[in-house]
Amino acid sequence: MIKEFIQLIYPNFCSGCQSQLQFSEKAICLSCMVELRNHSIVSSKVAFGRYILEQEYFLFKNFKNKLLKNMIYEIKYKGNKSSAYILGVELGHLIKSSFSNFDLIIPIPVSKAKRQIRGFNQCELIAEGVSEVLNLPIFSDFFRRNNNLTSQVNSSRYQRWLNVENQYKTLTQLPKNSKVLIIDDVVTSGATISSCVKAILQKKSPITISIAALAGNKIT
Repeated sequence: MIKEFIQLIYPNFCSGCQSQLQFSEKAICLSCMVELRNHSIVSSKVAFGRYILEQEYFLFKNFKNKLLKNMIYEIKYKGNKSSAYILGVELGHLIKSSFSNFDLIIPIPVSKAKRQIRGFNQCELIAEGVSEVLNLPIFSDFFRRNNNLTSQVNSSRYQRWLNVENQYKTLTQLPKNSKVLIIDDVVTSGATISSCVKAILQKKSPITISIAALAGNKIT
C-alpha cells in the first residue's frame, strides 16, 4: 500500500517509451517488452573479424531502434540500473530458449573514467540479469582494459577496429574446454568483441565463445 502511494506521488516511467509504469511493471513497460521480443535474433557460427563465434544473441537486431536507443540513454546517462538488469533478464530468457549451455559469463569492461562517471558498468548489470536466468557465475574481473582509448563516435568502422585491436588483456586463465558467454550492451562494428576474443584465444586453451548483447549492427 505504501509503495503504491509513493508511486502515485513520484510515478516511474518506462525507459523505452516514457509512459507511466503500472504497479506490476518495473523499468520497462509490457508494450516495450513485446516490442523487444518481436525483434530478437539468434545466430550460429558467426564471424567477428578473423574469429568464428559459436552463437550470437541480440534483443534488437538494429541498435538504431528508437525504443532501444532511449533505454540505452537512460542506462548510460541517467543511471537507470534497473533497466539494464531487466534487459539482462530478458536477454537471459532469449538465450535459455535456444537450449545452449554455457559455463560462465564475462561482461565487457568499461574504462575507469566511464565507471567513475557512471558509478557502474552497464555490461555487468546486464550480465547479472542474464545470470539470474541461466544460473551462471560472472567473471567480472577477467578482462583488463587499457584506458588510452578516446571516444570513437566520429571514427570510421576501419579506424574503430584499429583503435581497439589490442585494448583488452586477460587477467586469469579459464578452465579448459570452457563455454564462455561474453556480454556487451551494443555491438556496432564488432571490433570490441574481436579484441576480447583475441585476448582469450592467445592463452591457447580450447575455449568455445559466444556473444550476447542488447543490440547489434555489425558488418562482417
